[in-house]
Amino acid sequence: MVKSSGKILKIIRESKNMSLKEVAAGDISVAQLSRYERGISSLTVDSFYSCLRNMSVSLAEFQYVYHNYREADDVVLSQKLSEAQRENNIVKLESILAGSEAMAQEFPEKKNYKLNTIVIRATLTACNPDYQVSKEDIEFLTDYLFSVEEWGRYELWLFTNSVNLLTLETLETFASEMINRTQFYNNLPENRRRIIKMLLNVVGVCIEDNHLQVAMKFLNYIDNTKIPETDLYDRVLIKYHKALYSYKVGNPHARNDIEQCLSTFEYLDSFALAQKLKEQFERIQLTVVADLQIE
Repeated sequence: MVKSSGKILKIIRESKNMSLKEVAAGDISVAQLSRYERGISSLTVDSFYSCLRNMSVSLAEFQYVYHNYREADDVVLSQKLSEAQRENNIVKLESILAGSEAMAQEFPEKKNYKLNTIVIRATLTACNPDYQVSKEDIEFLTDYLFSVEEWGRYELWLFTNSVNLLTLETLETFASEMINRTQFYNNLPENRRRIIKMLLNVVGVCIEDNHLQVAMKFLNYIDNTKIPETDLYDRVLIKYHKALYSYKVGNPHARNDIEQCLSTFEYLDSFALAQKLKEQFERIQLTVVADLQIE
């Protein structure tokens, strides 16, 4: 690990045509940095970050090179899972699940492998209701989430992709807790997007299950969140969910906004997402018609 990370630092330093002295910059000695690059000794975390800062290199950039110019394993898994879910590709999801189960079995002491497996099963359940996730798995996941005082990227990913496993009461509790448990990280753009995605997932479930007060609670929270104008994907999704809520509570004119959002995603060639949202809207339409017939 020390030898590998030191070599990576050297590769980046040389690619920037910087000397050992320039990277050390008085924060550590040139000899200490040289020994680290050769794998002879290690650096403290503070010293390591100083070297990155002196090269104007982010930790994410270092990790990308460290992982042989590919994303970290958890990011790759997240991307594969999202792609398979958008395509409703059960075969691909089963293949991802088999690989994750093998890792969980080989390394039982690593909690994240079991958690990953549970999330993959949750995704399969969302695509095919015939798949079931055991009560023990759900309890393992919820116990873990409750135990983490400050949620980061990984915990947000776990919760966002397992909302279909949880009761509405648990969803509301977790979503409310999440807002309090992400204060350390919610200014990071990536985490902010994950928080928005998670809340919109919860809002969608609440609208479909007629828990409209809870849906409005989280829509109001999102309204008070500063979404950059350049985050067009998030902005269109938010507008869609607000229109979906409005339609559900009896405003037929909201249909125009919903259809415009769907058209926007289709225009951007996001056909799988547009289809998924269209199917959700069709389910909402059926419930609205049923409610009118009861009245």
